[in-house]
Amino acid sequence: MKLNLLPIFLALACVVILASFRPMADAGIKVNITNLRSNKGHVLISLFKDGEGYPDKPEKAFKKAKLAIINKNATLLFEGLPAGTYAIAILHDENDDAKMNTNMLGLPKEGYGFSNNVMGAFGPPAYNKASFKFTANAVITTQIKARY
Repeated sequence: MKLNLLPIFLALACVVILASFRPMADAGIKVNITNLRSNKGHVLISLFKDGEGYPDKPEKAFKKAKLAIINKNATLLFEGLPAGTYAIAILHDENDDAKMNTNMLGLPKEGYGFSNNVMGAFGPPAYNKASFKFTANAVITTQIKARY
């Protein structure tokens, strides 16, 4: 009686291959927003490509989102992005009126932030300070700390 080891070998090879398989994370830009002072409202996030509309014209953003806040943090993965140069601006819209509220001097009353955690001297930082390169089919993670 001859024992055929081929089916056993093939089954064992399949088990080894499947056990070593790790699904690739979705490609895109993952944004972690921290330092939010409360869970009130939402975080409005705008992803700008090549400086178009940055940062004062969110309607010209390449992509936008409205994020729920959990434990004073918010997270999002922008997927399906082409390679290019991007910058992110966020607003902690605590009263959900979809705009940046300011005091009588024009200073923000709600939280805000920019990619690379850069700040401008008198106003928002320049696009070239907040921008970063993204390669298609890659995954990058950026942290933005909200400021008040």
